[in-house]
Amino acid sequence: MEPFEALEAGDPEQVGRYRIVARLGAGGMGRVYLGRSPGGRFVAVKVVRPELAEDGGFRRRFAQEVAAARRVNGAFTAGVVDADPDGSPAWLATVYVPGVPLGDAVAAHGPWPQAEVFALGAGLAEALEVIHAAGVVHRDLKPSNILLAADGPRVIDFGISVAGEASALTSTGTVVGTPGFMSPEQLTGKRVGPASDVFALGAVLAFTATGAGPFGTGSAHALSFRVVYEEPDLRQLPPDLRTLVASCLAKEPDRRPTVTTLLHELADTSGGRPAVPPASTPTASPRTVTEPGWFPEPVAATVHSRTLAAPLPEAPPPSRPGTSERPPTEPVPAEPGAGRPERPAPTRPREQRGFVVLPPGARLPSLPPVKAAGRPAGITRRRTLLGLGGATAAGLGFVGWKTRDSGSAASGEQRWLFRAGDSLSSSGAVAGGVVFVGSVDKSLYAVDAATGKRRWTFPTGGAVLSSPAVAGGVVYIGSVDKSLYAVDAASGKRRWRFRTGNVVDPPGAVAGGVVFVGCRDGNLYAVDATSGEQRWRFRTGGAVGSSPAVAGGVVYVGSQDGNLYAVDATSGEQRWKFPTQHFVSSSPAVVDGVVYVGGWDRNLYAVDAASGEQRWRFRTGGAVGSSPAVAGGVVYVGSEDGNLYAVDAASGEKRWNFHTARSLYEDPAVADGMVYIAGGAAGVLYAVTL
Repeated sequence: MEPFEALEAGDPEQVGRYRIVARLGAGGMGRVYLGRSPGGRFVAVKVVRPELAEDGGFRRRFAQEVAAARRVNGAFTAGVVDADPDGSPAWLATVYVPGVPLGDAVAAHGPWPQAEVFALGAGLAEALEVIHAAGVVHRDLKPSNILLAADGPRVIDFGISVAGEASALTSTGTVVGTPGFMSPEQLTGKRVGPASDVFALGAVLAFTATGAGPFGTGSAHALSFRVVYEEPDLRQLPPDLRTLVASCLAKEPDRRPTVTTLLHELADTSGGRPAVPPASTPTASPRTVTEPGWFPEPVAATVHSRTLAAPLPEAPPPSRPGTSERPPTEPVPAEPGAGRPERPAPTRPREQRGFVVLPPGARLPSLPPVKAAGRPAGITRRRTLLGLGGATAAGLGFVGWKTRDSGSAASGEQRWLFRAGDSLSSSGAVAGGVVFVGSVDKSLYAVDAATGKRRWTFPTGGAVLSSPAVAGGVVYIGSVDKSLYAVDAASGKRRWRFRTGNVVDPPGAVAGGVVFVGCRDGNLYAVDATSGEQRWRFRTGGAVGSSPAVAGGVVYVGSQDGNLYAVDATSGEQRWKFPTQHFVSSSPAVVDGVVYVGGWDRNLYAVDAASGEQRWRFRTGGAVGSSPAVAGGVVYVGSEDGNLYAVDAASGEKRWNFHTARSLYEDPAVADGMVYIAGGAAGVLYAVTL
């Protein structure tokens, strides 16, 4: 949990009157830097991404939001101290809080006891009370936007907060927020008010107490579906905390408690434990911040090391007079006889070839990696299938598919439009000139890829969240009705139905006449592809939201118990188990004897497929729920921190990263010298050159 990152080529040297000394992170609107004023005061400077700043409508909204955020000034907030909405680039500066993100603390030290969760909740509720009193709705309260400081928690990132009168949608139709913490009204495009922040607070408290969000893990679309249509999983919460969190997570805003009511309840149930260490109260006897206070002792030690022991970086001198940006540097060769060679100069981000704005929650269907020996039949590499929304699309309300030539994303010429009976809830699969896709209306659709005409509709007993797997003329699909179906690809007739113990939402994998599929009941199932009979069942310690990968007679799958498993494809016996530090919902990729998989502990792992030993680990700035794509000796993966990373498959060294304005939970696809990835709940598709 390093507090600072070194500056790289292209980073500004000065923004306004603040000398930029380090990177702090990245958010939805841009990158955040540590800045120092002429008088030596440290601030957090958020610099808006150029493509956003070029939008006149965005600048107007940004100026309004900055004005609203300036009105927020509370003990548990990091207020705005300076800003220039009309600058080039546009930016704002907030109080610098030398704290630890809540998400990092939970990942490093595990769930918190109930009393400490209540104390944290009281501090956060007080912060929201101040925010709402200023006429502002935060709209993106989540663990990474909560800093744990020596004198209490801080709610940060008001740059995306919006005045209370605003709707959930911006003028471009995008949604602000993070899947799993966004309220149902945000996702469905309804009016957003203070109750939306109460919903997010409930999700944050559940995460803090269990180490997991109340709606599980998985793709942005799967999380969003559960928020709108399913009840949260609060079984691991203690009774008192469960009751309070459940009230916050009510689907209807008017059924949630107000922040004031919530603050009183939290103060009463925290046993008088304040969200401030005793040393910060005037009458308290002297105590160190590492003593038990409002947060667990291991967290206190980490906060202590971050806030008191870690030195702040020095401001570097200007590279040359009159410049505001660091010039690109060239690699410096190592001197003869020198020990370790110099690292190459930072690589510039990849060129963005253009993007297509899609409805929130839309996903890019999986495309095949570029292979020397050709590609799977039935997939046309010159065409990409993208989600499309109707005239009233908002939140989860996109209802169709259309095709575009992947090489002409800028023109966006519509080929056809297909409307289902409700929101599409899975990625599409393309085979034999047909698109297969599931819907919330409990149906699997087969659509002609050339004309957009419906071939057939297959009804199930629940919403179809699982992306179809197609093999041997059969479509295999999971459903919320706890079943796996085999459907004839030509006729749409059912071949068989296999019942599991819970919802089947990860896609299955078909190999050697067997369908391998994970389930929320914690099992990996092996089902005969012809008869639908169970071959075996392998039990993990948590829900399986990862799609299996099969290679060399072994099935590789991740689980919410934090492990990556290797299971014998024939017998169902465990070969090995590789532990991570958090959930594994990323689907593994197996290439040349190595398993690549992402974790919610912010890491991308390379694991030896035979032994289960770690080859390397690459650290990102956010949870990795995206499934890796491997091509040309490079691993491509998205992260919650908004970056698409290209990592050397052999060494684990970063080749480059491309920063987007959205958290990246969806799976990248590599084709024709491009990497495609969809950006979070906003539904932006990025095409990035290799």
